[in-house]
Amino acid sequence: MTSYKEALNTVLKVSKNNKKVEIIQNLKNEILSENIYAKKDNPSFNNSLLDGFVFKSSDTRKNSHFKINGELAVGQNKKIKYIKNTCYRVSTGGKIIPPYDCMLPYERIELIDGLVEIPKKIKKFENVRLKGSDFKKGCLLIKKNQKITPAKKLLIKSSGNQNISIYETPNIILFCSGDEISDKIKFNDKVINSIPEYIKSYKEVYNFNFKYLGIVKDNNNSINKIFAKIKKLNNSIIVSTGGVSAGHKDYFPGFLKQKKYKILFHKIGMQPGRPTLFAIKNRNYYFGLPGNPVSSIVSFHFLIAPMIFSMQNLKMKFKSWKISHNYKKNPNLTELRRGLITKSGIQIIPDQESYKLNSLVKANCWLILDQKSNFIKKGEKVKYIDYEN
Repeated sequence: MTSYKEALNTVLKVSKNNKKVEIIQNLKNEILSENIYAKKDNPSFNNSLLDGFVFKSSDTRKNSHFKINGELAVGQNKKIKYIKNTCYRVSTGGKIIPPYDCMLPYERIELIDGLVEIPKKIKKFENVRLKGSDFKKGCLLIKKNQKITPAKKLLIKSSGNQNISIYETPNIILFCSGDEISDKIKFNDKVINSIPEYIKSYKEVYNFNFKYLGIVKDNNNSINKIFAKIKKLNNSIIVSTGGVSAGHKDYFPGFLKQKKYKILFHKIGMQPGRPTLFAIKNRNYYFGLPGNPVSSIVSFHFLIAPMIFSMQNLKMKFKSWKISHNYKKNPNLTELRRGLITKSGIQIIPDQESYKLNSLVKANCWLILDQKSNFIKKGEKVKYIDYEN
């Protein structure tokens, strides 16, 4: 049986990342594949901090009354006539045109008989936003391999960058199988299928596009129809739930072989999620997950999510913290357990069976307990991902 570590390495080894160029207006949460450098100074020119009047600082040393010579309109970019002991009206953000080099806001001046009176001399560049004081042309603004947040998007465009190189956002295509499940909330003999909502909720966290194709019945005709749909896909992560164990209705392993998929592993030494299957064909990746919801969730976080990260040239990061109690485990399996992080350590909570959902909301992290260990002592460090990771 393939170990979890071997399975993860296989997934990461075959995953590919693709770059593309996109205009800044279309970007959302993509990952940068290049450093971002400023293409202009910011501010691009010396400009006024406030509404008021601009002066030449040397004129204010011996004079306190100034004639208003006109107005520097916002967006104006022409030479102006300098007359000693005069000033210009200016709005916030208006260009400070030499030889004028300082300004005072309306609150600090007096208007007397059409003249502007200032209380004292003004320092050079007082109340002036200096050209390049935020960043200068050619400086590094954002390093590559970072997610484009709203703040980064604003900075990228403001720095004069338009066409941005990014990693393509992975596509996840999900369908669920089983005659016993239903997407509708009905209190009958059907099991309510909530996996699509769960995986979709991580769209922004792990950064992927998501499409749900619905439920596939346990028969060859239904499976043929769904594979006809996914045949047209390219560079996608195809995910199915159910149909990969050893039951008489678990058709998918044989069906994948018929469709010329190369199965890289089937059944992993991990709990839950042991029946998980992984196959590839052309530029598509196929994960067959067990039908029990927690098994599907574990395989999603610990196999599919690392691939999503890898396809964007990122690595999934695990944290570590001490365990708050002794724990005996199966040395032949990597165990993925629901845990509760506290100040005294991480507690493995009760009700770990793969069909039990109530314990999911009582936990706040997933622990990964190494296959080689059979006993973990209280206080020993363990790896985990928290729900907010």
